[in-house]
Amino acid sequence: MINKTSLLLLLFLPQLLFSQIFKEKYITEANEFCTNWLSNLNNKSYGKAYNGFHEKVKLNSDSLSSCNAFAQLMGEFGTLNSRKLDTTFFQSNIEELGDGFYVFIEYTSFYKKIDLCQEYIIVGQNDNLKWKILRYDFSYANEELNKEDKK
Repeated sequence: MINKTSLLLLLFLPQLLFSQIFKEKYITEANEFCTNWLSNLNNKSYGKAYNGFHEKVKLNSDSLSSCNAFAQLMGEFGTLNSRKLDTTFFQSNIEELGDGFYVFIEYTSFYKKIDLCQEYIIVGQNDNLKWKILRYDFSYANEELNKEDKK
């Protein structure tokens, strides 16, 4: 019994190790891509930021309106003061998108006009195995609303 268990462990352990190594590699690559993408956004390179979108996103948004939205958003946020990586995880399937390589990333960011901002990004590999933005979201507490609540 011990020999069969040992044999099974020896057969499946390398696959589990390789799987974990590749997940970590994907997460590292996706983090680097997102850091560059956010840098483009923060440095007003909106065309480059738009080019970082996945083709599935580009089907529903044109470059001009996306670049205008980026400019408006960065005007609202102001200059980036700092950003900290909070969470990353890999997933091999997303409902409605199907099987693939997806990484979910969450940052805590501090902008000149926004004290505390959570930024959420989902990236996926395209057909050329390049990481691309599938979704960018953010949330922050609006201090004006908070002031009104206190009245």
